[in-house]
Amino acid sequence: MELRQLRYFITVAEELSFTRAAALLFAAQSTVSAAVRALEEELQVSLFDRSTRTVALSSAGEVFLPEAKSVVGAAERAREVVGEASRTLRGSLRVGTMTRITALDLPRLVGAFRQRHPLVDIRIQVSGSGAGGIAEDVRRGRLDVGVVALPAAEAHDLDLRQFATIPYVVILPTEHPLAQRERIALKDLAHENFVSGASGFGSRAAMDRAFGELGITRRVSVEITDIASAASYVRAIGGAAVVPRYEPVGAAGVVVKPVSGPVPSLALSFAVRAGREPSPAVAALLKLSPNYTRDDGTF
Repeated sequence: MELRQLRYFITVAEELSFTRAAALLFAAQSTVSAAVRALEEELQVSLFDRSTRTVALSSAGEVFLPEAKSVVGAAERAREVVGEASRTLRGSLRVGTMTRITALDLPRLVGAFRQRHPLVDIRIQVSGSGAGGIAEDVRRGRLDVGVVALPAAEAHDLDLRQFATIPYVVILPTEHPLAQRERIALKDLAHENFVSGASGFGSRAAMDRAFGELGITRRVSVEITDIASAASYVRAIGGAAVVPRYEPVGAAGVVVKPVSGPVPSLALSFAVRAGREPSPAVAALLKLSPNYTRDDGTF
């Protein structure tokens, strides 16, 4: 029984797809299938119930999955302990982040980390599915650490290390009737066509919740994955956006106004799996991070 086989089995079990598992593992599907078959032959059980369209864990696979994860986790921890003993960090570090965050200078943080730990290879994964996707990847062990915009109440099975708090602003076309106000209340935007982050983004969830508490079901006409494009789309559709404040906050043809009333701020945090000590590489990255974060109220 090889660790590689166990890792392949775990990934297929989590994805319930040999195709998706192979893509995540950067391996050919035939290689993944052969490794799982070899594991099944050694165990003399079928770990999956297979059909032409679906893959599901068998009863034996359900029992075997937590044991496989335990073995792989123990092996990874053993490798980390050896690295600690030699005082030289080795291996890899998988970091998830959103498309645009000025409150964290991730390239400089990675550069400083690599100067101190040149034997650690870093993989940066930029998520198009927002904080929700990053959080799930951290929970499942696909990422070692993620940069997320999540309230603590939604950080199930995650340990959040907050580093910035971002207020929300309203973006409107310059000709909008509310454009002359100093501040704008969410209730006054009830009938607007909104530009917003896609489902799974922390800011989208926060604003859906804030409007919902006012009894307003807002219409999101345009979903974006890059907050920096919000002003351009607001101008194009004549709508509105309520987004975390970012730089540059505006564009020609729009105004940017503070939000009035009790609106929550967006918390930016590093997320790691709860219930276990971060690996030495993750701990080293987090220790360096305060030098490359800023909490000046911009996303």
